[in-house]
Amino acid sequence: MIIKRKYFGINFKQKSMKRIFTFLIVSAFIFTAKAQITVEFETGTLTGTQVENSAHGYTGTGYVNGFDNDGDKATVTFNIPTTGTYKLAIRYSAGSYKEQKLLANGVLIGKILMPETQGFANLNAGGLFFNAGQNSITIEKDWGWILLDNITLTLTSKHDYNVTSNLIDPAASYNTNQMWQYLKDNFGKKIISGQTAYYNQLVAVAGKSPKQRAFDFQSYTQGYTYKWQNGGHVLGWHNSGITEDIINWYNSTNGCGLVSVQWHWHSPSGGLAGTNSFYTAHSTFDVSKAVTFNTPEYNDIIEDIDSIATQLKKLQKANIPVLWRPIHEAGGAWFWWGAKGAAPALALWDIVQNRLMNHHKINNLIWVWSTPEESWYPGNSKVDVIGYDSYPGAFNYSTQKNIFDQLYEMVEGQKIVAMTENGPIPDIDQLKAQDAMWSYFSSWDDLVVEQNSTQHIKDVFAHDLVVTQDDPCGLITGNNMDLVENESFEPYPNPTQTAVTLYTNSLYSVHNSLGAELFQGQGITVDLSKLKPGMYLIKANNRVFKVQKI
Repeated sequence: MIIKRKYFGINFKQKSMKRIFTFLIVSAFIFTAKAQITVEFETGTLTGTQVENSAHGYTGTGYVNGFDNDGDKATVTFNIPTTGTYKLAIRYSAGSYKEQKLLANGVLIGKILMPETQGFANLNAGGLFFNAGQNSITIEKDWGWILLDNITLTLTSKHDYNVTSNLIDPAASYNTNQMWQYLKDNFGKKIISGQTAYYNQLVAVAGKSPKQRAFDFQSYTQGYTYKWQNGGHVLGWHNSGITEDIINWYNSTNGCGLVSVQWHWHSPSGGLAGTNSFYTAHSTFDVSKAVTFNTPEYNDIIEDIDSIATQLKKLQKANIPVLWRPIHEAGGAWFWWGAKGAAPALALWDIVQNRLMNHHKINNLIWVWSTPEESWYPGNSKVDVIGYDSYPGAFNYSTQKNIFDQLYEMVEGQKIVAMTENGPIPDIDQLKAQDAMWSYFSSWDDLVVEQNSTQHIKDVFAHDLVVTQDDPCGLITGNNMDLVENESFEPYPNPTQTAVTLYTNSLYSVHNSLGAELFQGQGITVDLSKLKPGMYLIKANNRVFKVQKI
């Protein structure tokens, strides 16, 4: 995107310390068996903010109010007993969704996403890495007014990146399952490079090609606002050629590239030609009406989903698995699909998912949800990848670990966690050191060169932990199955009229020449007698074999 907006425990007061250091930074903390620390914001150093006590529900002696002007902030210090990662919980109050800057020891970490609350509430703000000794946390004004009560830090253990869940679509195609397995195999070990538009230009800078490439389906609905006609923009479906571009690029990688498709959904109605009508400010479309069956708005979204389905079916026919990312950044409310709160956005997600997966039988999709607010999450049964769109500011290569940890905890470690958009690319060494191994990053358009130095880009793409298109494929798909051979054994007889014999009792799957799975079984013999003559692929014992049925 071009525009981005992007406790437990007992509270303790040390009255004697407060009397001595009234105008200094003061820590109020306690250590438990879990190395938990609680600090009241009113004991900290305040800039442009002030202590108040008129609102109900605060802890300690008050809370900090303000954050109206640039530079307004509150800083608290504390002593860390043990070097490690600490879960940060913030107790705050906000009348509507806000974002603030989070700094640790004076270094900008990124944004804190603060949903609307009813009075004071606790926010899981993710994890931060601290060395033992004195440290500090600062909350600084970025977007809007809040009340700050306290923070709690709790020492946590390292993440387990062993994702065991299957795709949410039980009918997912062979290639789609192979992509999913590839993501799982690399998660926590490697970071997959990605890029949206500006792909070829980035290759020229980086010297290597990103493994993942993201495309946008925004032109394939009747509400698209930039169709060119008679010398001006009008509303209407436009064939931008993106679908064909995807097929050509994927085939050029011999099935080794990862395709991601997002959908900047132009307003189904109520948008103006020549504007980005996916923005709430540029549309009168009401998503809360659209999720009610048989309303005009509902019929509009069904028409749009069906239109997008025509393009996804082309990709399915071409045997291309897709990281599919609709309804993104809903929690920010800047897009119409998030403008009416979580419930309509979640209902819309269900409608899109059911329509594509069950009505249209589109089974080449890995479903990506990318808005980080816990109260907006559809649930693990409806999401494959949880993502975050990261825009901490130009040349800020911080790991965004606090957000990573929030997402990891939200999905209980059972989903892939990815940086689905980014301006700056995080420091790869720090991602490893701080235990924030995003599955992949996907740099946004030309922001990749505007918000990253040339040297940083080169360093990232040359890093041993970063996967690029120039590395070995790593994917066994219908496009490259024939490249994978067993060095010592082939099923026999081959060709065959009836069956082939494997060298051991094995789980196996049989696929057509495009990689689509036909059936599974177990045994030493694979019966092909019911299949028509032709070329088939048998996957067994982590090998793939070509077999000719005659």
